Order: sequence, then structure tokens, then C-alpha cells
Amino acid sequence: MSSTLSIKEKSYLEDALELENLCLVKCSVYADQCEDKELKQLMFDITKNKRRRADRMKRLLGQTHAAYYQ
Repeated sequence: MSSTLSIKEKSYLEDALELENLCLVKCSVYADQCEDKELKQLMFDITKNKRRRADRMKRLLGQTHAAYYQ
């Protein structure tokens, strides 16, 4: 990928980042509500995966403050 993002690419990444963060929050809440230990662990694993993806998108967008979208 080129080091410079087009306006369309940047817009897509910003939208995708918002969706990743929404999913991350929901999965975290669901994990906290789970009583089944395996399901709880699965939800926490999904949350970690979503956080890694969101962090990668932030890096691609060149953002330095992780709290900007959270």
C-alpha cells in the first residue's frame, strides 16, 4: 500500500474504525455479562482481535491518539 492514502481510502478506514470500535465495545459488554467461561473467553478473544484491528487502522490513518475514536 502506498504511504499516502486517497481521500476515499481514508474515509473508508475512518468508517471501518468506527465500526470496529463499536463492535469492540459491544463484545466487551457481552463478555462481562457471560456466565459460561468458554463463551466469556471467546468474547474477550474477539475483543482483543478487534482492538488489534482498530489499532492497525489508527496507524494507517497516522493517528497518534488512541482515545480519538473511543
